[in-house]
Amino acid sequence: MANPEQPLRHVPVMLDEAVEGLSVRADGRYLDGTFGRGGHARAVLARLGAHGQLLLMDRDPAAIAAARDEFADDPRVAIRQANFSSLGTWEATAAGLDGVLLDLGVSSPQLDEAARGFSFLHDAPLDMRMDPETGPGVADFLARASEAEIADVLWEYGEERHARRIARAIVAERQARPLLRTTQLAALIERVVGWHEPGKHPATRSFQALRIQVNGELAALQAGLEVALERLRPGGRLAVISFH
Repeated sequence: MANPEQPLRHVPVMLDEAVEGLSVRADGRYLDGTFGRGGHARAVLARLGAHGQLLLMDRDPAAIAAARDEFADDPRVAIRQANFSSLGTWEATAAGLDGVLLDLGVSSPQLDEAARGFSFLHDAPLDMRMDPETGPGVADFLARASEAEIADVLWEYGEERHARRIARAIVAERQARPLLRTTQLAALIERVVGWHEPGKHPATRSFQALRIQVNGELAALQAGLEVALERLRPGGRLAVISFH
């Protein structure tokens, strides 16, 4: 029976498959570029011996705080707050890596913390930045971008068929009042396109697209994959999880 005094830990998807894909050696050096709340990291550490090493990265300061709380005293672990696209600038990777793990997109803790603005199910500031101290959030983007820029983002990153109609409505709305809240944007999109996909909120694709835009996710992925391949030793493994 679970101890009610112990907080439940999020179990990441494809945990066993991703870690098995790394083919972890007890004395190897591995990098988890998207720590989240440590589900993959714990599984890798369980396979490492005393001479193994695990490097942990995440751009989200809340994730890094969680990593330090749990792993700061483990001599096998090194921790850095940064986007995984910059892993090549971390001196700890210079000697090469036996494996790199990336779990792309938004994490469950980010969705669950309503104030972060990732979810249209909760009223919150329209933000969606994975690092709240870096760059403009969604509200700033929607306040400044042209109708064409907004439509392009919704189509390219969300494959939203109604991208132009939504963009036109956003521009019209901001002329009357600023778009500042998640539920405000979700309700606008619902009014514009209605419910066309059973079980899927009409704002789902747009929220995904805007999140990818403000976090520069695809540019980070391209840079991160390139530098990860440069840092991998011969026979090293790269494991990437994505739903998109």
